[in-house]
Amino acid sequence: MPEIKILDLGDVQLAYKEIGSGDKYLISTQNFFLTDCHMELLGKPPYDYHCFLVYMRGYGQSSHITDPTPRDYNTIWGEDIIRFAEALNIPSFYYTGVSHGNLAGWHIAFNRPELLRAFACVDGIAQYRENQGPLPRTPGYYADVDAMVGNYEKLEKTAWMEPWPTENPQRLARRAANHAEHTQILMGRKREEFLIPNCGDMSCCGAKSAEEFYEKLSKIPVPTLIWEGGLDPLAKVEDALKVAQTIPGASLLTYQHLGHGGADECPEMAARDCDRFFRDVEGRIL
Repeated sequence: MPEIKILDLGDVQLAYKEIGSGDKYLISTQNFFLTDCHMELLGKPPYDYHCFLVYMRGYGQSSHITDPTPRDYNTIWGEDIIRFAEALNIPSFYYTGVSHGNLAGWHIAFNRPELLRAFACVDGIAQYRENQGPLPRTPGYYADVDAMVGNYEKLEKTAWMEPWPTENPQRLARRAANHAEHTQILMGRKREEFLIPNCGDMSCCGAKSAEEFYEKLSKIPVPTLIWEGGLDPLAKVEDALKVAQTIPGASLLTYQHLGHGGADECPEMAARDCDRFFRDVEGRIL
């Protein structure tokens, strides 16, 4: 188990795990990382990436957020990763995440694309949503927080669990292990970790209309892979297809039998696909 390190950026401390070595850098940020997630596997043989798994501001041993003022944390988390890379003298890097972990990657792709060698967006896409209100939508936000903190029975019911039908013993075993691990992660959270006042938009680019969103997508110069479960109800495959059709040279890979969080259930498959894509973008033809 990699040790957790702390990077002090002055106004914020970011906790992270470092796996691997060399200059083939890969960065990911999440509010939690499951054991042997695909981002971690990429830092171990047979792969050779130098991986940094960064805990988002507000979670774990990173600086917690106690200010209740709603802010665009999608942007803040993206900027934190840019600053993280600069502080460690990382000139460019691969990026991949699962679900909410893709938000920072999209922010960087829109605003600092020169930093990204390639982006594998796994189990999630940037999306324009009409009438996005100011209410926080951060994963794990609970209005009845005092009834949740430290309450195993309640937290166990909200912990990671894939409902998609399968009889595969490996998937079922991983599913049970992930559920148990995420329950323990939630049990260890402080009150403020359930109340991140995120009002950031899911377009990750400040788009004011669907037309503007797709126009900005069409200008992303980063090699991009969209990796999705065909049963995903949050990042629907038809929406993922439209995103992939809009970004120049993007690739779309879907697995019919997986849903949202499929990469956490099949991380070996996600790691293999990310590695293959990252290697193939060298000298790609557009």
